[in-house]
Amino acid sequence: MNAEAGVTLGVTEKSDGTRSAAYGGLKTCGSVWCCPVCAAKIATRRADDLAAVMRAVDELGGSAFLLTLTMRHDRGDRLGLTSAQRARRNRLEERLADVQIAEANGWDVDERQAEADAIELDSIKAQEGCWDVLSYAWQRVTSGSSWQEDCERFGGLLGWARAVEITDGDHGWHVHLHVLLCSREQVSADLARAALAPRLFGPWKRALQRRGFSAAEEHGWDLRRAQLGDGDLADYSTKMAHEVTGGHRKEGRTRGGRSPMQLLVDAVETYEESALARWWEWESASDGRRQLTWSTGRRDLRAMAGLGREATDEEIAEDDQDANIRLVLPSDTGIGWCR
Repeated sequence: MNAEAGVTLGVTEKSDGTRSAAYGGLKTCGSVWCCPVCAAKIATRRADDLAAVMRAVDELGGSAFLLTLTMRHDRGDRLGLTSAQRARRNRLEERLADVQIAEANGWDVDERQAEADAIELDSIKAQEGCWDVLSYAWQRVTSGSSWQEDCERFGGLLGWARAVEITDGDHGWHVHLHVLLCSREQVSADLARAALAPRLFGPWKRALQRRGFSAAEEHGWDLRRAQLGDGDLADYSTKMAHEVTGGHRKEGRTRGGRSPMQLLVDAVETYEESALARWWEWESASDGRRQLTWSTGRRDLRAMAGLGREATDEEIAEDDQDANIRLVLPSDTGIGWCR
């Protein structure tokens, strides 16, 4: 139902007799980073997908681990490039790659334009922040011969799902990754912690160092097994999945600092200059980025679990839940905007 059709309250009765309710016909923005309403809806759908993947892994007799990778940070670190800057950086990198191919083949190139592109690219990269470096570091982890060897050695990697979580604290933006690693065979937690995690952390740390950042050996990573089975697979899978995608929540502060939603509350309630500035930086850097990404190709977890095409954030936000009963609310309720 679209927004013009009116706001409704849908009631869904589950197979166990319990009921849940949700609004329909709301105007949505589809922002998983800046809208608490859309973020909760999107994270729930992503959590359902992850739960389906974990159930499929369990049915195959495999194992799953949750890997967390972090990086050192301080108050002066930028969060990240804007969507326009990222698009321009990618375009310049493509053009310079074409120049290298042309030079290798002895073709004519516009050297003045290539030099100008290189200077502009260096200028943009000099403005990169924690989020940009984090994405680069994970790309380095999942590329190269050592990664391919690990995919075969440690139980046969089925694939991975990667989620970004960010908080704002006294020491700046705390940016880290939660990665769900799924194997087709049973892998012991001791082996994973002693061998697999350090092998993944090594290229992660080296990639950060190449971009002027670092990670602590003792606190830069954590790996724990996702305990599947014991008669409560669905509940546990959903809990684990929400942990991976739960960066939208706005509960009390943790040791990592304020979540973006907590930052928004502080900015709105206090109009404090620093909180407003941090929120504007968050809006700018988060625009256009994905919260959850999946491995593809031979290690496509979504295909393995039979999930089909992944819906976009906007599609999830616009989708009204099926309901057994739908009540049309009066048009003067004031409900209709999520952001």
